[in-house]
Amino acid sequence: MRYFFTVILFLLGNFTVFPSLAKPLIVTSIKPIGLIAQDIAGDLAFVDVLLSENASPHDYALKPSDIQLLQSASLVFWVGPEVESFLTKVLKKNPQAVQLTAYPGMPLRQYALKGGHDHKEEEKGHSHETGVDGHIWLGTLQSKVIAKAMALKLIEIDPENKASYEKNLAFFIKEVDETQKEIQETLDILKVSPLTPSLSASSKKHPPSKQKGYFLFHDGYGYFEAVFNLKPSGHITLTPERKAGARTLVAIRTALKNKEAVCVFSESQFNPATVESVTKGTQTKVVLLDPMGQNLTLKKHRYVDFLKAIGKSYQVCFDATAV
Repeated sequence: MRYFFTVILFLLGNFTVFPSLAKPLIVTSIKPIGLIAQDIAGDLAFVDVLLSENASPHDYALKPSDIQLLQSASLVFWVGPEVESFLTKVLKKNPQAVQLTAYPGMPLRQYALKGGHDHKEEEKGHSHETGVDGHIWLGTLQSKVIAKAMALKLIEIDPENKASYEKNLAFFIKEVDETQKEIQETLDILKVSPLTPSLSASSKKHPPSKQKGYFLFHDGYGYFEAVFNLKPSGHITLTPERKAGARTLVAIRTALKNKEAVCVFSESQFNPATVESVTKGTQTKVVLLDPMGQNLTLKKHRYVDFLKAIGKSYQVCFDATAV
């Protein structure tokens, strides 16, 4: 994909009349944002993703080819310094760059002040200085704001295709709403523990259902969990580049031995050794979460496929029959 756009940029710089190459070039920082861009642009623009398949924005370092691509883009959409601090300087004076966490109307979630989260710290590639959770691509409401921002920006630079961008936006919103409903219906059944067996069948009052416990690898799924009323038992680390504390690992392992959680989530972008060590010997299910859409492609998949994949991981966690 990167080679393809290098050729395109070369041709654009050396020829003046190539109508088929006149499409806008949209560059997004990460693939989930790229999936939204592809949904809105359709075949009216080229979409490229800055980060490679197995890269994480938490510790990414820009290459010269990355900077060239960013400078050549018609539009650049990035999350913000909360997640991609490596882009702050290079995009500061780029008039085509859109910081999504700063976009008007973007609903932002604040990290919880409790649980030992120090908001004064700033770690490489992932800043919690302001307390803003930057994982906005995991929220359905946030994704619709992102899509709207993209549609409006595309209309600004390509007004002739305004109707198409608006049609794509309307379809995107409809798809996201339908997918959210589907995921919600499944999770509502799977995520709760059975009612207390000793409860009398004739009783008119039922105790509140208790959600099954689970642990996350890192604290990055708040937007998704807010949509589907999910609450983790805890997380192994606050951010992926911060090593898990011994006390935290002992506490999680104890909880797993006491069967207080049905699964622990691992992530494909990071070394699974920590998750394996904390679950070893507990018979706790380990489920993979892919917040970067590593197994998805812009050509074959839509943003709703990304949502469904995240939802499926939670379903596998809660479903006792799933392996």
